[in-house]
Amino acid sequence: MREISVFLMQIHKKEDKFMNKLKTAIRNAEVDGLSDSIIRNFKADEKAQSDSFLKSALEELETLSAQITTAILQDKTLSTLDSADSARDETIKTLGTLLAAYAVFPIASKKELSAPLKAIYDKYAKAGITTANYTSESSMIESLLQDFSADLLAENIKSLEGVAEAIDSIRSAQNDFTRANDEYVKASSNKGASASSYNKPIVSLVNDKLVPYLNAMVIAGNANCIDFAKSVEAEINRANEAISKRGKKTAE
Repeated sequence: MREISVFLMQIHKKEDKFMNKLKTAIRNAEVDGLSDSIIRNFKADEKAQSDSFLKSALEELETLSAQITTAILQDKTLSTLDSADSARDETIKTLGTLLAAYAVFPIASKKELSAPLKAIYDKYAKAGITTANYTSESSMIESLLQDFSADLLAENIKSLEGVAEAIDSIRSAQNDFTRANDEYVKASSNKGASASSYNKPIVSLVNDKLVPYLNAMVIAGNANCIDFAKSVEAEINRANEAISKRGKKTAE
């Protein structure tokens, strides 16, 4: 009984020194970075590695960390694909605006030279080239560029300032989209759950397993865990501070 009383007194004296838990408002990228840091610190701490509970908990954390990293990269790949599609849409619209301007140009020769080019452009515009799904749009862009590459249109394109450059921009944007699409297909073949689905399990592992255990080990004076506990506390405090600052900015 006396040993229990002494232990409880130690807890009471050290309550103010307990490390804080991780705030649940942490973002996916932040929790990914936090878990990476905790894992890195653990692997650099030979004393902490000798603790069987920590070893098991960190193995679990490493698995979750790898999963959320993969999921975040998949999300970024989709975002990159969307951006690449928007970029190619803009190049197509730029060409359309340019040809529309030449169609009403006060110099007859310029207007006549633009007519066959605008006819080609209008055909694809009416087919919804910029609103079609990714695959259909890619097919139409390749067909559009093929039509513009006809030898009989070479002089027309050369004689109208900006048209050749606009067509080249479409080619470049389409190439960028193709590369982004290849990356997306590659990522999709290994697609798992979303990044958000791994956020809560990582926070739970840190708050419900790691933090309570490290607090207990610090109270017990376990020398093998003290340095690692300090590093975890520092990482959690850094993350919580970032979350708090973000909340203040939102309130303002």
